[in-house]
Amino acid sequence: MLVRFTKKQWSSVLERRQDNRRLHRREKLTTALLVKISIWAISIIIIASAITFLTTYSNARERVITALKRDLAPTLERNQALFNRIESNADILTDEFLNQYEIARTTESVTHQFDEWYEETSPGVVRLKPEFYRGITTHSRYFENLSAFLGPRKKPIDDELKMRVLAAQYTLNELGPAWQKSVANTHFSMPENALLIYSVDSPWGLLADKDLVITDFSVVKSTLQSENPDRAPNWTGLYYDISADVWTITYQKPIDLDGQHLATASFDVTLSSLLSDLTEKKRPESEHIVLNTKGDLIAASNLAQEAIVKRSTLTSETYAEPLYQQLSHLVTRENWTSQSFVLENEVEGQLLIIEKVAGPNWWHITGYPLNDIRKQAIQLPAQLVAGGVGLVILILLMTYWVIQREISKPLQEVATVASLMGQRDYQKALSHRTASIKARGEVKQALDAFKTMASRFISAQTELERQVESRTAELAEANKQLNALAHMDGLTGLFNRRAFDKDLNAAIESGKSYYLMMADIDEFKSYNDNYGHEAGDRALKIIADQLRDKTPLKVYRYGGEEFAIIIPAAEPIEQKLNELREAIVELAVTHEYKQAEQPVLTLSMGAAPVKANEAAGDAIRRADQQLYKAKSAGRNCVCVK
Repeated sequence: MLVRFTKKQWSSVLERRQDNRRLHRREKLTTALLVKISIWAISIIIIASAITFLTTYSNARERVITALKRDLAPTLERNQALFNRIESNADILTDEFLNQYEIARTTESVTHQFDEWYEETSPGVVRLKPEFYRGITTHSRYFENLSAFLGPRKKPIDDELKMRVLAAQYTLNELGPAWQKSVANTHFSMPENALLIYSVDSPWGLLADKDLVITDFSVVKSTLQSENPDRAPNWTGLYYDISADVWTITYQKPIDLDGQHLATASFDVTLSSLLSDLTEKKRPESEHIVLNTKGDLIAASNLAQEAIVKRSTLTSETYAEPLYQQLSHLVTRENWTSQSFVLENEVEGQLLIIEKVAGPNWWHITGYPLNDIRKQAIQLPAQLVAGGVGLVILILLMTYWVIQREISKPLQEVATVASLMGQRDYQKALSHRTASIKARGEVKQALDAFKTMASRFISAQTELERQVESRTAELAEANKQLNALAHMDGLTGLFNRRAFDKDLNAAIESGKSYYLMMADIDEFKSYNDNYGHEAGDRALKIIADQLRDKTPLKVYRYGGEEFAIIIPAAEPIEQKLNELREAIVELAVTHEYKQAEQPVLTLSMGAAPVKANEAAGDAIRRADQQLYKAKSAGRNCVCVK
């Protein structure tokens, strides 16, 4: 059926269609604005929440670390103070022994006292009489808690050994009571299979097996001159004392006089007194574990000490607890040099606070779950998100109201004027409110402003490209300088290890004949220990300057007080090296603490040929071997292979 419209009806239809289009466009604009505002607001909330989480996580992490370190500090300081105190007491014990030994050497009745106080309990075995443990007054002295064992030996007991034994007995009787609360016992061992002990818990000397040879066991054996030529005091590892039936760690200080090993001053510290507070949980979520440098378990907060005692020191092969397994592998894999540091996620899900326990050389590791830190850190961002969502809803409501008033209605007026213009009703359009029409002028100004901005942007871009080109050239020059600095040692001005590795590999690959010389400042550690590290740095600079001045070749600081030079084989190698060595002697840098005769800093040098196509490490190893020979030959000399 065909419908016919009059001209007036057709005009009304067209006007309604136009009004519907204008209304649709207005609704689309309002929706688009609301969507954009929502996206921006939510994005800002997400970004703010992420920043807040990162900040609060870092703060929470630092709070946990600070709190745990604060909780641990008294324990670690207390145990470290115990180790330091024991080491200091060993010095006192040594001095008193030497004093008593000197008195015994000038006292005629000493050997008679020994014969009176000691008795042979079985063939070749002599012990201090039991009364000296129970308590006895003799020769105007009261003795108590003392026992002694002189086991089988190759030579009979002579007067000198008797003097040492009585000197040790008098020393223990004098000083042992003062330390009975801080150590399990105080004792002296002697290389002649003798041990004297002050102990309130057990008369070890009376209980020791008659066939016992204490020097066969690692604890006492480690103090013998054959096993400890440097005569350095040492802390033993954790071991089971069969006679005392306890797990123990021992500090030992050898006592030598005129090259003779007289005795070893020692203290035993039992496991329970040493580790009970190291593994006490300071916080419910934390775990505390003590490991030695081999990764063996010494103690742990999640394992009773009785379990360790029952099964000996636990290793990664004998104890399968997951956290311990990971920490054990971490300790054995890493070569840590710091005394205190923090690791995150080295063990999955754990924040690790690692402290070095000096003396026995243990690692005290505190593990704290990262999830707990994240829970603390997520609270504020969660609150921020909740508040942000509420704020976005409020903003959207306010935005909708503002858009309706400030945008939709003005656009409706523009549509009305446009409709009037479309109807060619110009008079009515002119008489309509024109406030909204002024927006067109503002849009035009905005477009003109954008054009002006674009013109300025083009000028700015041209200038920026010029500056980038200039800065690129400057950066290239700076990179050249940085590359040079990267191959120089900051202290001495010599070429550093990186430059050495690069040049040595180049020399090997060249196929030409070279010698690699390695040099080391003799007895430099004692120089640093006595003159200080600042003086040590000055000495390094002086020696480095002399080496650089005396040879046209590159001189490298290999590390510490070690230097290296790569020398063409055509050079008279031994003559050149001796000239360098003598030049260092001529510096006359005083070193009064040397064992060698010359009281000045000297160099030992070793050189070996560099072979074509070999590994750099092999060349270094051969040169090191020659350096070692120079050291063994008395230092301040040159050895060339």
